[in-house]
Amino acid sequence: MGGEVVLLALVMGVLAGALIPFQTAINSRLAVRLGAVFPASLVSFAIGSAGLGLLVLVTGTPMPWAATAAGQPWWIWIGGVCGLVFLTMNIVLMPRIGASATVVLPLVGQVFGGLVVDMTGAFDTAVRPLSLLRALGAVLVVVGAAMVNLAGRPVADASPGAHRPHPLLWVVAVLAGTLGAIQTAVNGRLGQAMGSALAAALVSFLIGTAGLVIVNLVSLPRIPRGGPAIPWWQFSGGLLGAAFVLVNAFNAPVLGTSLAVSIVLLGQVAAGLVLDHRGWLGVRPRPITVWRLVGAALVLAGVALVRFAA
Repeated sequence: MGGEVVLLALVMGVLAGALIPFQTAINSRLAVRLGAVFPASLVSFAIGSAGLGLLVLVTGTPMPWAATAAGQPWWIWIGGVCGLVFLTMNIVLMPRIGASATVVLPLVGQVFGGLVVDMTGAFDTAVRPLSLLRALGAVLVVVGAAMVNLAGRPVADASPGAHRPHPLLWVVAVLAGTLGAIQTAVNGRLGQAMGSALAAALVSFLIGTAGLVIVNLVSLPRIPRGGPAIPWWQFSGGLLGAAFVLVNAFNAPVLGTSLAVSIVLLGQVAAGLVLDHRGWLGVRPRPITVWRLVGAALVLAGVALVRFAA
């Protein structure tokens, strides 16, 4: 593999990771405009599905639905369900706990969920026992996440508009992250079964879209009529998600799965901190501090140990 291709993959991986906090912020703004979370999630998934579907048509990627359904277990299709819950929870959480916390706390769930999948061999993955170094990595992730989330947060604010997120929201964010680990494992297995990561990504998006259609039909959210037109960029969240999936599909065979995921996480954490610091896209401003940077570094070091340590 040429050095130029590897360098390109590294740069694309960081940029793709940086898309995720922006996608969540954009989807959160759309949810505010629509007056409900579920319609915003549906729009994001539907646009992402359309983008991936167009790419499948252009590239002529085969979609062996029937053969896959006949020869694979039922759980191979749940990646899209995990994705829709993960995306919807991110939309709910970002305006309440901040951009960096919405990135870092689910990352804790992803790491611990990944450890459980590795240790149990769930979803037909290879069993990988828990070692001392990998356990240390998990501890670093938790400590770093606490530093990113808590450092610099006011201890007390008696003003009427004070924003103090309930600790239960942090627990929800971690639990949502475990779904990300399950989605990764399931979609990886689906990609092998279908012979294409792109095909698996499209299936995941389509299942997520179908699930959100049902949720919206059942909940019947009330979308306010009238008012100013929705800016075009508030519909771009789904395309950012599709771009993220496509970059990972390119990077995995070039860098290997572990390095590809770790590079993406670097972009996610960095972009989350920048969004918080600048207060872009309606995110509540929260300055970057030395302690929060140290916490982000600990998270990344912990992720590296969990993924690479023997």
